[in-house]
Amino acid sequence: MHSETTADLAAALAKAQSQMKSATFNRVNPHFKNKYADLSAVLEAIRKPLADNGLSVTQTTEVRDGGFVLVTTLHHSSGQWIASEYPLPQAAKPQELGSALTYARRYSLSAIACIAADEDDDAEGARTSGQVASAPKPRAVNPQPVEAPVDPETGECSPHKIKADDAIKWGALLVAAINMAQSNEEIDDWLDKNAEGLDVIEGAAPKVHGRVMDRVAEKRNSFKKAA
Repeated sequence: MHSETTADLAAALAKAQSQMKSATFNRVNPHFKNKYADLSAVLEAIRKPLADNGLSVTQTTEVRDGGFVLVTTLHHSSGQWIASEYPLPQAAKPQELGSALTYARRYSLSAIACIAADEDDDAEGARTSGQVASAPKPRAVNPQPVEAPVDPETGECSPHKIKADDAIKWGALLVAAINMAQSNEEIDDWLDKNAEGLDVIEGAAPKVHGRVMDRVAEKRNSFKKAA
């Protein structure tokens, strides 16, 4: 993903990369024993060269089709930008999700700046019995769908006030509920019962609010086409 034009950004990034030093490999993977640069080391390597050339980077989490993704965006002072997305696991405990997010941030930052974040092990991780195994085919990683929320009183997936620990999770649950709606009236019921929560995330997490409302519009349009 990128802005309509990226010429100024590309020129600035080329200068920034010429000023970047390799990130310090300050950690050791306990499983493979290879060294890697943690998130702070990657940030240390790229932050000043980017800033000195009118570049900045942001990382946000968004809800896409009921799943979470990390969006890393490289901005230029001209308004030009490029972005990448990294899917995050959904079936994870908060601590596990936090670790996955740190991992995703580290790799996404190093990729968009084009610097190394891991020590090259020369395929040692693939060697078995003195032979190099064939590289496995990469697996597509897709956000896992979030199940529609169940009314705690009735045990059914019917319109009710949704409760969640944070705005992203709350928004994902409401999107999942809208996905399951069978009519515009049912959508209206979900929105009515969660009007207070929508007001909250509109101010606190506008991107989550936008995703919810986009899904509402898409669902209503599907009903219109089916009529």
